[in-house]
Amino acid sequence: MVDNEPDYDNEPEEDFQDRIQRALNESKRQELQEKYGMDLESYHADLPPEVEEEWLDYIAEFERQFEYAEQIPVREIIGDPPITPLAEIDAEDVEAALDAVLDLLASHGIAVDFLYDDTDETEAYRFITEELLDEEMDDIRIPGMVHHFIYEEFHPNDREDAKMWAEEFLHALFAKDDEMRMVSIGEDELYDSDGSAISLAQFKQNIEDFYNRYSVIMAFSLQPLDAQVDGDYATVEIDTTWESLDTGVGQIVIHSGQSQIRLKRSEYGGWDVIQTKVIGWNVGE
Repeated sequence: MVDNEPDYDNEPEEDFQDRIQRALNESKRQELQEKYGMDLESYHADLPPEVEEEWLDYIAEFERQFEYAEQIPVREIIGDPPITPLAEIDAEDVEAALDAVLDLLASHGIAVDFLYDDTDETEAYRFITEELLDEEMDDIRIPGMVHHFIYEEFHPNDREDAKMWAEEFLHALFAKDDEMRMVSIGEDELYDSDGSAISLAQFKQNIEDFYNRYSVIMAFSLQPLDAQVDGDYATVEIDTTWESLDTGVGQIVIHSGQSQIRLKRSEYGGWDVIQTKVIGWNVGE
């Protein structure tokens, strides 16, 4: 007779504890699924059981607090402390005042992100003390959790956003990242490099023709130079250098110069590429 039962008596203590912890974690996953409708079967399956336990406890506590959370101003989250108005702070003291208010927010699990470098300290302090402190947020307080506010979500920077989207498109083009590349392309309004209207299918075919000619792109560098915004349209100049194998001539070539990307504001947020003039592809050849 063959005994197929696990030999628990000879099982190493560490493995035994891991097996018990994984069983407890599975029970927690099922409870979260039943109570909140969460599908956690495929999440963090490779985590050590102790780490997974902490993660599941965090999720459970977040969902428990979120279920009953009220919306309250940021200033209440941080205890409604006295805040010195910007008008009462000397110019040389603004940096220290900004650091102090950022530290205060951080001590309560709140971070303020500024995506671009052109937001000076005075504007940052004004934004936090005159706008952000009155912004309402969910009253959820969990040790280690950080709630991020982004300045540009309140004050969009069209020029920098357009430069970012144009650079992302070229990066995806040269890296042959199909998914990212297609996300930022307009569908209803597209033009070829000469300005003639084309369809999305034609735009895609132009890219495929580009890849057929330059099957291997070995290196590239991009540096956005300037962006001009006119209503819902933007034009971005990008210093572009890329190295490839040109199948047309059968040798390695280096392309360098200024590319121009034209974009249109997307109804879903961000910018869509609607026209490209890329050095070595459809201009400067």
